[in-house]
Amino acid sequence: MVQKVSINLIDVIDRLRAVDPDRAMFIAAGFAEEGQKTPIEVRPNKKAAGRFILVTGGHRLDAAKLLEWEEVDAEILDLSADEARLREINENLYRAELTALDRAVFLAEKKRLYEKLNPAAKHGGDRKSDQVALLGHLIPRFTEEACERLGLSERQLRKYIARAKIVPAVRARITGTPLADNGAELDALLKLSGDEQWRALDLLLSEREDRPRNVAAATAVIRGVRETAPSPDDAAFKALLTAWDRAPKKVRDRFLDHLVAQGDLAERLAAA
Repeated sequence: MVQKVSINLIDVIDRLRAVDPDRAMFIAAGFAEEGQKTPIEVRPNKKAAGRFILVTGGHRLDAAKLLEWEEVDAEILDLSADEARLREINENLYRAELTALDRAVFLAEKKRLYEKLNPAAKHGGDRKSDQVALLGHLIPRFTEEACERLGLSERQLRKYIARAKIVPAVRARITGTPLADNGAELDALLKLSGDEQWRALDLLLSEREDRPRNVAAATAVIRGVRETAPSPDDAAFKALLTAWDRAPKKVRDRFLDHLVAQGDLAERLAAA
């Protein structure tokens, strides 16, 4: 049921994604012309009687604040903290405007919560209960759902989720920079220690004209290693891997079918 809720009674706590001021301003312009068409979602704040915690609609809430509204249309939901977090994730996870870093954080958190709330969905999960034994096969695994919705292979999904392991303080510095939406650079950062990640960002985000152009170059500076150009074979192999990682599943399947038809794959497997 949708009702008016005082904005002053809504607490915004521990959000996975910061509000984009430009997007909030754009929504505010729409509110000014047409009003609020989609309510936000909140849940009761059990630690503060009469107050609420935001579940979904951070940009809509900020848009209402920009217009200096006193109240906002909201749906009050009876959710646990974990259920509310999943709802927040599901509202944002499949949006096209997410950066590679945002998507990694959302995927990692959803995987954790999904497996916590659905133990039978996890590989090697809790099999002690008879109910799990009987119904576990009916609960789709997180990876199956995410791969289908995002058009990723399981290998790509694991790679995306791993990016969330970048040191939190480093992730905060990356947010809002071009690095946040560069998967290759995020993967390169992930290979560094926490201290090296921080030092690499110092170099990459500096205003020096001779600052390194990418994480690899910054790493070379940090470690005192002279950067050398890759061999043609190495460059071609890297380009092939990059194209494979970026290709949707149906394209990879088509490529494998092509190799089989040419006999290359069969001969390689037979020789293995």
